Amino acid sequence: MKTLFETFKKTVYNPLFYQNAGTTPLSDIARFYVKFSLVLSVVMTLALGALLIPQGVTFVKERAPEMVKNYFPADLAIHIEKGEASVNVPEPYIAPAKDGAQSVLKEQGLKNMLVIDTKHDFDKSKFEEYKTFALLTKTEIVTQSDRGQITIQDLRPLPTVTINQEWLLSWVGKIQNSLGTIVFVGLIGTFVAMLLGYLKYFIVLFLFALVPLFIAYLKKSSLSYANAYKMSLYAIVPAIALKTLINIFGIFSIPAYFTFLVFMLVIAVNMREVEQQKLFDN
Repeated sequence: MKTLFETFKKTVYNPLFYQNAGTTPLSDIARFYVKFSLVLSVVMTLALGALLIPQGVTFVKERAPEMVKNYFPADLAIHIEKGEASVNVPEPYIAPAKDGAQSVLKEQGLKNMLVIDTKHDFDKSKFEEYKTFALLTKTEIVTQSDRGQITIQDLRPLPTVTINQEWLLSWVGKIQNSLGTIVFVGLIGTFVAMLLGYLKYFIVLFLFALVPLFIAYLKKSSLSYANAYKMSLYAIVPAIALKTLINIFGIFSIPAYFTFLVFMLVIAVNMREVEQQKLFDN
């Protein structure tokens, strides 16, 4: 681990280190990058876990049962069979938003959580008239995002089921009893997703390597594409490390091109200093 972080410090700023990257076997550089990606993946997973797991556990144990009781009427039962919905209440059935959801939906110009109308096909003007977050028709469930985007989902893929308050509470109970497994699987999934996100740069760097090539061209220096790729594999490390740190602490919103900008800065600084040393030695 000590060697790993010593190498990391050199990737931040060490012109001679970058100058000698061309003589280092690609397998050694790739091994360093994978090891550092593993470390970042563990750090990011632990940080997200520490932030989200307590909130998730509290939500499932305390808020979820309360939300089911508050937002799903005890007298309502929705039966879905062969892709068609039916209900046991007069239609159109309107479930208005309550408590915190009411203020959130009000900001979007909505006032209802759910409207059920299985007697009529979906009609956009009617949907807007209902001012609802979700509309259940005979064959579709229609939802509206906070940006006003309408999504229509067909009911045909759903199995035969009767959805009522008791059924929802039973599912909440199953989730509560499996929290340990869910948290473990979630952490493993997060770790794998983070690691894959870092490892994708093995491919992205085939394009990023054009940056040191271009700088070498401007300086009229000799640099092969293979050596430019090796330098790039080192230079991307400070960029992803900084991006991870900012993501953990949420210092500010990161633009999509942030990693590339830091990468270019690292490359430019180290290549510039290398060139200056050569001139001074001469």
